[in-house]
Amino acid sequence: MSKVITLLSIIGLVWYWSYSQKIKQLALRASINRCKEAGVQFLDHSVVLHKIRFRKNNAGQWKLMREYRFEFTSTGENRYIGRVVMQAHHLVSSELEPYSLN
Repeated sequence: MSKVITLLSIIGLVWYWSYSQKIKQLALRASINRCKEAGVQFLDHSVVLHKIRFRKNNAGQWKLMREYRFEFTSTGENRYIGRVVMQAHHLVSSELEPYSLN
């Protein structure tokens, strides 16, 4: 019985890791698109998971939300922080911190 529980635990962990990687790739694409829309340069071609938590969505249901952060530049000199929030495969929000246009 303990072997079955161990095997199911390993399968669950592998599934969760794989699912999380898919969401991370979607967050990466959303970050790149947000930077293109704003006319800024996406840096390092990566996003980092910053927070994972349960929050209520617009329908009032509790959902698991993942916040990813990334860096961008507007001038090539300074780095700024951007973030995207994902609920499963859906982009909930994206924002860029205030940046210089010079």
